[in-house]
Amino acid sequence: MKIKKILNNNAVLVRQDDKDFIWIGTGLGFGKKLGEEADQDKIEKVFIMHQKSSERFGQLLKDIPVKYAALADDIIDYAKQQIQYQLSDTIYISLTDHLYNLINLHKEGIAISNKLSWEIQKFYPIEYAVGEYAVKLIQEKEQVNVDESEISNIAMHFINVQINSSNEKVEDIQSMTKKVKEIIGIIRNYNKIHIDENSIAFERFVTHLRFFFKRLEKASTSSQKSNSLLEHVVDKYPEAYASTRLIEKYLQVTMYDDEQLYLTLHIQKLIENGK
Repeated sequence: MKIKKILNNNAVLVRQDDKDFIWIGTGLGFGKKLGEEADQDKIEKVFIMHQKSSERFGQLLKDIPVKYAALADDIIDYAKQQIQYQLSDTIYISLTDHLYNLINLHKEGIAISNKLSWEIQKFYPIEYAVGEYAVKLIQEKEQVNVDESEISNIAMHFINVQINSSNEKVEDIQSMTKKVKEIIGIIRNYNKIHIDENSIAFERFVTHLRFFFKRLEKASTSSQKSNSLLEHVVDKYPEAYASTRLIEKYLQVTMYDDEQLYLTLHIQKLIENGK
């Protein structure tokens, strides 16, 4: 097949019969030009996607190493053997992005807890098992000790696909939409930035808010521990943290350290993308 777009030295986009394929393999894009035949002997992974998803996935692969896409693909292949519902193309984008950020945060000594871990393990045992498999695979391939909370964080990506593809109501859509819009307005106005609502960072932020709202609805009474990493994040990202406190005031809730930490990191991503 002829190369439609060179994503980086190790990934190219090709098209055949109105379908987009992203090929990953060492040196696949190196020294190549648009319109040239791709070397099929170098293929290590193949992703078949709709055009819109392939374009967004391709954009993501320009910014991060392809090894995270390969790792996400291994996890998704396992998940497909366990779950009963069809997965959207977007799972490749969101999970690849998540894995990249996970490893980067790990290097900074930051682990993100999940306030819904108990609920996810209880009500979504299959997705939780996928998260367990993913964490073991990450530790094996990346040689890092991943926090146990990542089991739930990864499971959420698959739960979110299920929510989006079914009639299940996780929250009142109108109320959630109103809150999200007003929270985005708070972040935009306070930081004087443009927020790209088509970006991956925005999607991840909204997904986090959806589960945060769900936790508020359940009025979780789980023990709230202090997190020493919050002080580090506050010093490093003061504008993002100030935005978190404004959101806390808007929602009229008390956010504990872990929730402040997680929300601040998501907001920081929006700020970085909006500059």
